[in-house]
Amino acid sequence: MEDMKTYLGRLYSADDVAKMLNIEMVTCYKWLGEGRIKAMKLAGTLWRVREADLRAFVEQSINEGRR
Repeated sequence: MEDMKTYLGRLYSADDVAKMLNIEMVTCYKWLGEGRIKAMKLAGTLWRVREADLRAFVEQSINEGRR
């Protein structure tokens, strides 16, 4: 189980992501559904975002803003 935790790292819910990015839940679900933020969908309705994937999204967004 420890190997899985190491592999996945911290997991965030859609609510966590929306709060951290200061965006509306509707926007968060839209970005998750479009694949703009890489995520896992569990039990058909629960989204989980790995910390590494959220960091990658933020870094990409910052780099695109610099162009």
